[in-house]
Amino acid sequence: MRLLLPVLLILCFSALAQKSEFFTIDSIPKQGVLLDKGWKYQEGDNIEWAKPDFNDSNWASIDPTKELSLLPEVFNHQVKWLRIQFEIRDTLPEIAGIAVNQAGASEVYLNGRLIRRFGNFDLNPDKVIAYDPLEYAVHFPLDTVGRYTLAVRYALQPGIRYTEIFTLTKNRLFNATLVNLSAATEEQRSFRMFYISTDIFKIGLFFILLILHFAHYLFHRQNKTHFYLAIYLLANLLVYAFKLTGQNITSVEYRYFALNLSIALYTVGLISTVVVFYRLAKVPLDLYFYLLVVYSVVQVLVTSLTYGEIPWHILLTLISSIVSSAIFIRLIRTGLKKKIKGFWTLATTIMIALLCLLLVTTAMISWNFGFATLGYKVMNNGMSPYFIEAIFALGGISIPIGLSLFMGVEGRETNRALSRQLSENEILKNKAIEQEQEKQQILESQKEMLEIQVVERTAQLNQSLENLKATQSQLIQAEKMASLGELTAGIAHEIQNPLNFVNNFSELSMELINDIKTELKNPETDKGYINELFEDLNTNQEKIHHHGKRASNIVKGMLQHSRKGTEQKELTDINALCDEYFRLAYHGLRARDKSFNSDMKTDFDLSVGSLKIHSQDIGRAILNIITNAFHAVMEKKRENLPGYQPIVLVKTKKENNQVLISISDNGFGIPNHIREKIFQPFFTTKPTGEGTGLGLSLAYDIITKGHGGTIEVNSTEGIGTEFIITFPIQSVTLT
Repeated sequence: MRLLLPVLLILCFSALAQKSEFFTIDSIPKQGVLLDKGWKYQEGDNIEWAKPDFNDSNWASIDPTKELSLLPEVFNHQVKWLRIQFEIRDTLPEIAGIAVNQAGASEVYLNGRLIRRFGNFDLNPDKVIAYDPLEYAVHFPLDTVGRYTLAVRYALQPGIRYTEIFTLTKNRLFNATLVNLSAATEEQRSFRMFYISTDIFKIGLFFILLILHFAHYLFHRQNKTHFYLAIYLLANLLVYAFKLTGQNITSVEYRYFALNLSIALYTVGLISTVVVFYRLAKVPLDLYFYLLVVYSVVQVLVTSLTYGEIPWHILLTLISSIVSSAIFIRLIRTGLKKKIKGFWTLATTIMIALLCLLLVTTAMISWNFGFATLGYKVMNNGMSPYFIEAIFALGGISIPIGLSLFMGVEGRETNRALSRQLSENEILKNKAIEQEQEKQQILESQKEMLEIQVVERTAQLNQSLENLKATQSQLIQAEKMASLGELTAGIAHEIQNPLNFVNNFSELSMELINDIKTELKNPETDKGYINELFEDLNTNQEKIHHHGKRASNIVKGMLQHSRKGTEQKELTDINALCDEYFRLAYHGLRARDKSFNSDMKTDFDLSVGSLKIHSQDIGRAILNIITNAFHAVMEKKRENLPGYQPIVLVKTKKENNQVLISISDNGFGIPNHIREKIFQPFFTTKPTGEGTGLGLSLAYDIITKGHGGTIEVNSTEGIGTEFIITFPIQSVTLT
């Protein structure tokens, strides 16, 4: 009994503490009160969860104002509930409102009573229609001081291609702000009208410039620069049109259709702008341009198709901006060096655009990477969204205006040059008439002079022709050497592994021969032992022959690769591949260190079958990971721990439309403080000279970038490490 009473008191206080987690609100300021703390989350559906007396203490905590990609536990199509309890401590002076921004469909309950529906919520996911109120404030029935329970019944609409680019608000699960209804409505309307007006202004400006430059091209077809500039203007006009439509439509599905389309159009406009700058700087399209084109296409695909899987869309866009800006600056520098008139105009507009981009990026980063609300807040750095939108608009129109001004300057200079040419032609014509009159008098003397000049010019032309031929030969030779260097580097890289095995088994064979010689000198020769040595020697020779043929096949494959251009993926038996490289890794280590020994265990799922992959690349990745596992158990074996037996296990499994390859060991494990660094290039825990730090980095690139898979690490210090390689079935071909 004496122990029971304290326990009951503790449970009571714990229950009271759980029930008293309230989000307190003393007043509602002008910018509103963002409800971002104290939320509880539970997947499932029960209308009883809307009642204020329901105990949600065992629910998971969540911040629903975060980006959907940061909430993987809710980024699905199941019905889910959100609950928050808050307390009003002061009398509300005005009518309270709530401004909501969401990515799905919801039913909002206040103290157990349904007060609002946003979108079409349904228990059948196929009938769910996502709706974003765009944070327009609606009435929220808070009428007195006290405690309130806000519950949200929520579902996401399937099939929406969310993106983070060009979105004024983030793809938040449920972003709710308590506001003063009258003030918030006016401020919301004011900012949105300002935002719409700037976009309409940009659309109008781009339309006028489009008509101007396209008409210029129609009348001067030889000047393709106006054509590419017209494409740039048309693409950006459509970008802002779709962006304006997407930002002001409440249908989430159509919004992201429009925004994803605007991303592709933005890329077309960017590439067209770069072409215009190349032409204006009189520089031919080079490798930097084509790399930018390839990168931009990849960026569009990643941004539009992989939301929630790859969390660095913003980084991709930032890199694209940096690379394109670097190309612009390089071309402007070239134009200024060539003293092309009007390039200072382009330089000025580019600097304005970059400065605006820097200001907007800085503001976005300091404001949680985007607009938290549409007008209810002032940015943390003191800049209002009006100022940021104005800066963004200035940056968007500076380049087309600069290009148009430069084209005007170029046209003016062309007209001046034509006028000068006409004047010079007139002077030359008069001189020609005078010379024609004197021609008869000086014909004989001029004939000899002309013959001398013809001889001199002919000699100069012959010398120039010889120089041109020599230069052409040098260029051809340089191209051949470059191709030979690339082919040689590829063969050397691919042939290294089989040659290592040939060397290792050759060394082991020499040791076996020495053992045979020693045993033969022994008066009491053990023929059984000699036979075992010969069997090992024969096995080694088979391995040397096998890997020699493998090296030959690699050379042939690389030569064929150099002719075809790129290696083709081929169907490969995953279990056989893992088994082969498991044995090769073990015997390779045994060849270098005869004292090394470890249990080798396999657990292969026969249903895995074959995948269409680059077998050599995946084999190299598996080999690197297995070798690391053997090194780990070797280190632990050296500690002479009682009862320790090194074990390395390789197993495969087909699960949930995925193929899994697991490589585990019972070594010391990976410490927590270095676990995030193991895939970084040149990071290694091995002693100096024993490792390059590139094995896991190369394996990571091969699996993730080359084959669209993933690689995870599970490790417990003192117990062991497991690497799990996963390939999604839809990205490969199974048989």
